[in-house]
Amino acid sequence: MRVFAPYKIGDEEHLLAAYTCTPLVKFPVSQLKPGEKIKGTTVAELGNRNRPLSMIVYKKGDKDYVLMANSSRGLMKIKLEGVDNIPGITKPVRGGAGTAGLKYDTIKELSGVQKLDAFDKDNAVILVKRDKGKLNLETIALP
Repeated sequence: MRVFAPYKIGDEEHLLAAYTCTPLVKFPVSQLKPGEKIKGTTVAELGNRNRPLSMIVYKKGDKDYVLMANSSRGLMKIKLEGVDNIPGITKPVRGGAGTAGLKYDTIKELSGVQKLDAFDKDNAVILVKRDKGKLNLETIALP
C-alpha cells in the first residue's frame, strides 16, 4: 500500500488505498483488526508502470472523486460513482496501459505533482516539480 484516504460508502467507513502499478482498493474499516490480514476489493486498475504518490477524496457538486498524484501521468481524477456496488476486479488487466473498473480522467496540465492535500472544499495544495527539478508549493482549484 503506497497511499490511502478515508471514504464513507453508504453508512460504512472505508479506506481507499492505491498500490504500485495503481490498483485502487476499498477496505471496510470495521474489518481492520490489529495483526490480522484483510482482503480488500479492487475497484479500479489505473494502468501499469505507475506509482501513486499522494491522493485525496473530495466532493464537487454532488459527486465524489479521488484526486491522485502519480509517477507517470498528470493528476488522475477518479469518479467514485458506483464504488458501493462495483464488482471487484479479480483477474489481471492485460496491455501496457490497461485499465478496468472505476473510470478516471488524466489532468495532463498538472503533471509533476509530488504531493497534494485538501486546502478547503474547493481547492487543493500541491507540491509540484517544475523546470530543472525545482519544487513549488501551489494551490489549485479542484477539477
